[in-house]
Amino acid sequence: MKKILAFLLAASMALTFFAGCSQNNEDEGGVLSSAPEKVYSLQEAFDTVKEAYGEDYIPSMDLDEAYLSDTMGVTMDNVEEFIAQGPMISAHVDTFVAIKAKEGMGDAVSEELEEYRNNLYDNSFNYPMNMPKIAASEVVTHGDYVFLLMLGKINDDMDATEEDLEKYYEEQTAIGRDALNKYFSDDTSSQ
Repeated sequence: MKKILAFLLAASMALTFFAGCSQNNEDEGGVLSSAPEKVYSLQEAFDTVKEAYGEDYIPSMDLDEAYLSDTMGVTMDNVEEFIAQGPMISAHVDTFVAIKAKEGMGDAVSEELEEYRNNLYDNSFNYPMNMPKIAASEVVTHGDYVFLLMLGKINDDMDATEEDLEKYYEEQTAIGRDALNKYFSDDTSSQ
């Protein structure tokens, strides 16, 4: 009798275990899902953008927490991790900021970077050649991952009109945005 009871108890536990496993692998439609959820890395996102620009990636100086807080206005209490680089030469504006915000704080960090970007444009009259690049820059957000893209090859066409420069730098910014969008896409087979 004890053997039968032990067998029934073991069988019951096994059925409970398998039932729990099948619930964890079903999506909302009741179909089994075998693809693991993609885990994102700030370093991989940074490397993806840097690779997309190649030799046209100009930032070469790491920016520290004090710079992000004091100059860019980022509330560091909202930041879990960051990678930030800017230009060595102050006449350039090329900047890349990658932030993994604390859970649920991506929008707040995005707003702060957007405000920094707008202030930079409003106060860039000392270097008017940078205005088109600043105007074309973007803050890109993927959940709690937030990026400031002020990147791209410098347009040295002396005959370029303001409209030409605007279009050129929008295309340069799109290189980084598209690279990030591809990295954060749900299609893990493209990685």
